[in-house]
Amino acid sequence: MRDVRRGLGAAAAALLVMAGVALAALLLLGAGRFGDLTALTATVVALAVGGSADVVATPAGALPITVHGAVDVMPLGVSLAGAVVLGALVLRHGRDGLAVRAATAAVAVVAGLTAISFLAQGNLALRLPGGSGGGSVCGPATGAVSRFGGAVDAGFSAAVLPTLTATAVWALVVVGAAALVVRFPAVVPGLRVAATVFGVVTTGGVLVAWVFGGAATAGAVLLVLPQAVSGALLLGLGVPWTLTSDGVLSCAFNGIEPGGAWIWVPVVLLTACAVAAAARTGTGRPLRRAGVFAVVTGVVPAVVALLSRVSVDLDVTAFGLSIPVLDARLSANPLLALAAGAAAGFASGLLAGAISVSSRAWKR
Repeated sequence: MRDVRRGLGAAAAALLVMAGVALAALLLLGAGRFGDLTALTATVVALAVGGSADVVATPAGALPITVHGAVDVMPLGVSLAGAVVLGALVLRHGRDGLAVRAATAAVAVVAGLTAISFLAQGNLALRLPGGSGGGSVCGPATGAVSRFGGAVDAGFSAAVLPTLTATAVWALVVVGAAALVVRFPAVVPGLRVAATVFGVVTTGGVLVAWVFGGAATAGAVLLVLPQAVSGALLLGLGVPWTLTSDGVLSCAFNGIEPGGAWIWVPVVLLTACAVAAAARTGTGRPLRRAGVFAVVTGVVPAVVALLSRVSVDLDVTAFGLSIPVLDARLSANPLLALAAGAAAGFASGLLAGAISVSSRAWKR
C-alpha cells in the first residue's frame, strides 16, 4: 500500500505542476479577459498530453454561419514539467516497489486527465475586426470573411476520447522511461543535468522575455520554449520544418519559410555537449561508443519532431454548405531527424574517442 500511495502522490504532483505552469502562462498572457481560466487551464493541460481542442464560433446576428476549428499542438513547457515531476517521484525510492508505483501513477494520471478533460470546456468572448477587405493581404477571399467582424460567441472544448488515449500513451512512456533509467543507472547523472538545464533555461527565458517583451511574451515562452529550442536543434541538424496550408486563408502564410542563417549555433552546441558527455564515459571501443551515441541522438530528435507538430483546421458552415477556410500544418520529418541525429551522434562519438586518445598522448 505504501508504494500505491507513492504512485498516487506522483500522479497528483505531476498534474498539479502541469496545471500550475499552464495557469501561470495563461495569467501572463492575460487569457482571463477572453474566458474562464479554469476551463482554459484544463484545455492547455489536455493539449500538453497530446489531446486536441475544438472551437465552434457563431458571429453575432441572424446569419446562419458557424465557424468550426480544431487545434492540435503540444505546449511542451507544460508537458516536460509534468513528465519530469512524474518520472522523478516514481524513481525516488529506487527499484523496490517500482512496478507498483509506476502502474499506479499511470492509472492515476489517466483518471485525473479524465476529470480534467470534462472541465476543459467553456466560452470565449471574442471580437473580430471588421472592414471592407480591400486592404487584406489575402485579397477578396479574406476580405469577405472579415465583413463578418464584430462580437463572436465561441465555445471550446477538449476532445475527450483522443485526450484519454493520448494521456495513456504519455503516462506509459514516462513511467517506461523511468523503468529504463533503473535498468541503466549510468544515465541518471546525465538526466539530472538535463533536468537542471531545462529548469534554468526555462526560468531564464521567461525572465528575459518578460524584460524585453512584456508579460504576454513571457507567457508564450513559458508554453512553447521547448518547441523553439527543439526546432532550432532540428534545423541545426539539417532537418527542415515544412509549413503547408490550404484554404482561402492559406495566402496568409505565403513567403513564410521556417529557418535561418544562424542554424550553425545549435550545431556547435549539440556537438559540444555530445563530445563532453562521450569524453566522460571513459575509454572503450570507439565504434561501440559512437554507436551508442548514434542511437540516443537519433531517437531524441525523432521524438522531438513528432511532438512538436502543429496543425490548425478551420472551416465555415453557411446555408448548409461547408467551406474549408484554413488547413495549416507545421512539421519536420521524423525519419530525417532520426537519420540526422544518428549521424551527428556517431560523428560526435568518434570525435570524443579521438580527443580521449590525444589527451592520453599529451599526458605521456
